[in-house]
Amino acid sequence: MAKGPDDQPSEGADPLARPLPSVDIPLLRGQVRAERAKRNAVLGLLAFAGLALLAWWAVGALRGGPDEPEALALPPPVEGPEEGEDDEVYLGDGLEATAEEEVRAAEPPPPEPEVQEVEGDRRRFEATFGRAIGFRPALRAAGLSEEECVSIEQALTGTLDFRRCHPSDTIVYERDASDVLQRLRYQQEQTSYVEVVRGENGALSASRVTRPVESTPVVRGGRVRSSLGDAVESAGLGRTLVGVFVEVFDGKVNFATQARAGDQFRVVVDEEKLDGAFLRWGQVRAIEYVGERAGTLRAFWFEERPGRGDWYGDDGRQIRGGWLRVPCRYDRMSSPFNPRRMHPILRRIVPHNGVDFAASTGTPVWAAADGTITWDGPKGPNGNLVSIRHADGYESHYAHLHRIQRG
Repeated sequence: MAKGPDDQPSEGADPLARPLPSVDIPLLRGQVRAERAKRNAVLGLLAFAGLALLAWWAVGALRGGPDEPEALALPPPVEGPEEGEDDEVYLGDGLEATAEEEVRAAEPPPPEPEVQEVEGDRRRFEATFGRAIGFRPALRAAGLSEEECVSIEQALTGTLDFRRCHPSDTIVYERDASDVLQRLRYQQEQTSYVEVVRGENGALSASRVTRPVESTPVVRGGRVRSSLGDAVESAGLGRTLVGVFVEVFDGKVNFATQARAGDQFRVVVDEEKLDGAFLRWGQVRAIEYVGERAGTLRAFWFEERPGRGDWYGDDGRQIRGGWLRVPCRYDRMSSPFNPRRMHPILRRIVPHNGVDFAASTGTPVWAAADGTITWDGPKGPNGNLVSIRHADGYESHYAHLHRIQRG
């Protein structure tokens, strides 16, 4: 129950405790002494300050009076608008920039397009897609106007997939003496590009241009010293070609354990050139391996129709059959099968019931054997996964694929 204002404190209560406000209750003896000491300290400080001020004035009077301060030179008044003309604060000449203009001045101007080449009355400009957030911003950064960007996009619709642009893509365009856009080339790969050309009627039209690639069969060979991969690389060939030997001679030789120093190999492969310069290694036409443990092995590539071929031996019979040991042409084995693998993140034993192959993006992957597809698509940590059910209850799984080709 709450107490009334006239209730007295019970025995044993704190003598300093009192209801608020307590203006009618006299201070205790200790509180009186504290208040008196505080008041005396304040009065002492005021007295000391007064004496100091009096002493300073007396010294100045004895010296003939304090020096008069020199007049300060003030700048001439700034002439502003007449009263009533404008309610805004007048800042003077040169200070009339608004906040919007200041922000605009702080932003760096877009880089001017650099003239790369002059041909007759035309000027050529070159830029890259770079860090632009889209196709049109990339064109704007390259120096094209908004109207030109809209016309270019309309012309390229159906010819270029604007969602597949990359920072390394190049933009080359030409202007005539009247500064009118005449031609634009957008290149994403070495062997082809899309081109926008202004016709006689002034309209822009787009087309895809394929650059001719020269392909010539060449013979390369070498001798194994440490491994087949090192030997192939020393011969000036990419390590990816090692996968051809592993794939074709699967079941006949294990190059990881049976290759010996002194073994020899030869390859017939297409050397592809673009404008006379080396571009890449193309289709492998024939391979030969002569080894201490493997003996002499040869295989020849034959295409029944373009894009559809297989490997055949000296006797004309198809080489590959049954199960494939390796389903792709890989650069290296990044993680082998290991039932006692220490997980690199969890730091505990987690079996790795598969083999990881490191290969270039776009490397085709084949099924280890004939079967029925039971899954194709994204699946958790496996990424893009393809699962195949084979005969006799076997299953194989192909994970971390870049994409899955339909059909």
